Amino acid sequence: MEDAKAMGERIVELREEHGWTQKELAEKAGLSVTFLSEVENGHRNISSSKLLRIADALETTMDYLARGIHPDPRPRTAIKFPRELSDAAEKQGWSYTQALTLLQARALILERRTPEGSQASKTFTVQDWVDLYRSLFSD
Repeated sequence: MEDAKAMGERIVELREEHGWTQKELAEKAGLSVTFLSEVENGHRNISSSKLLRIADALETTMDYLARGIHPDPRPRTAIKFPRELSDAAEKQGWSYTQALTLLQARALILERRTPEGSQASKTFTVQDWVDLYRSLFSD
């Protein structure tokens, strides 16, 4: 489990750089504190999907966490979901991928169809997000 131990140490190092407790990182990554603790201590293997959630929360790459390969020097920015989109996703039962697709679709639509400075800054309501979802995913 040498690789797992090194990965756990890298997770701890980055978590502490953020000033987070295990509980805070676990919440941000959608994992249990017990599971995160076992990963950090090299006592548990981790799936790629869970490792990706930790990497996203820590704003790093899976390669860095798993193998110590330093991330691209360009900083990654966390994806910020508007509260209304988060609320709509929760109420509608949308997956993270579906919500992210909606966020990206809205950005593309606004970029292509909105004159600069007009409705680009309009805050979507929960209903606006539901309507966009239906327009993109309904048959």
